[in-house]
Amino acid sequence: MLRKTKLILIITIFFVVSLTINVGAESNYNWDNLIKTVNYQLQENKDDILLNYSLAVAYANTGEIKKAYDIIDNFGSSVSRHEFNAAVFSYLADWYNYQQSDNLFYLNCAAFQAVINKKYAEAVNIFEYALKLDQNNYWLINNLAAALLELDRYDLALDYANQALVMAENEYSHLIKGVAYYKKGDYIRALVEAASARKLFKALADEEYQDFTQ
Repeated sequence: MLRKTKLILIITIFFVVSLTINVGAESNYNWDNLIKTVNYQLQENKDDILLNYSLAVAYANTGEIKKAYDIIDNFGSSVSRHEFNAAVFSYLADWYNYQQSDNLFYLNCAAFQAVINKKYAEAVNIFEYALKLDQNNYWLINNLAAALLELDRYDLALDYANQALVMAENEYSHLIKGVAYYKKGDYIRALVEAASARKLFKALADEEYQDFTQ
């Protein structure tokens, strides 16, 4: 009963946050406010799967890519894929028909769950739908481009990364472009883009990705 009450409280907080206006932000969703809210909640239960996952999704939408990766890595080392999916599925059960949803938080949660489960085509579909609702969020554009890399759709990933760079200079777009060029065999351009993403490249390269236990 306590867990159910806590979950209702969390959902209520997320709903309130989603209605706030994030002045000066790129996204139509107030991810910064969500980060503050979830970090506060984590003080009571630092191992809560849903809270940690929500924080990772929020970080991914604010350019804190390494922080998002670190959280997912912690999932992989301490939580089984079955446990993760069970928690997230029960949380998002009413939101999987994403074409009837306009809630950017839940759409992103569903998309990243697909990424974590290596269902990249599904993730791309959800990211593309979310982008229609959040066109100025260049981090969302980058997340879509990263999912496209996993499908070997390098040219389209490059298009989206370039679109994000038109909106704002950022290392994640350059990192995506570097990977795309490398996969296409254009090693000179890959090196140029890697140099433009050197801080993020080094931060992620220093981390050993921990996949989920089965």
